[in-house]
Amino acid sequence: MRAAAAFVLMSLACCGEGSPASNRKGPSEEEIRRLSTPEVEVVDPQAPVRPQPLKVADLAPMPAPVCAFGRAGKMLLAASARGAIARVNGHLLHLAGAAPVGPSGGFFEDRQVSISVGRVGETSADTGAWPARITITNRRAEAQIEIEGVWRCNGTTENAE
Repeated sequence: MRAAAAFVLMSLACCGEGSPASNRKGPSEEEIRRLSTPEVEVVDPQAPVRPQPLKVADLAPMPAPVCAFGRAGKMLLAASARGAIARVNGHLLHLAGAAPVGPSGGFFEDRQVSISVGRVGETSADTGAWPARITITNRRAEAQIEIEGVWRCNGTTENAE
């Protein structure tokens, strides 16, 4: 009985529709294609300079901002006489003022990133807000981005999240 059972099992393993691996001599064309073609990693070349909105908690250690740059109702840069803060590529940056900050704009930098803000149009001085452009440059990553928005110089933080 044992011999018969062993014979049946060997017959099924060798001659029947056994496992696919036992009938193949090597990998399929699909396996070769999949293994020989590495997945392409999509890298955002602007990531080192891409700003994210500031949060109210980000502003806590800073004196009241004198000016702020925003877009679509989100504050991207807050500036005071001592410097500025911005969230770039997920990192909260504390930047030193490299030029006076005021209604015409400002320039801020640290060892890796520089941020320049300048007005690009005229608006009523009564509002304290002007159309502006911010330029963020990451010198080490050799990346730069320019964004249109609004430059406000009235000391409020109402656009922070």
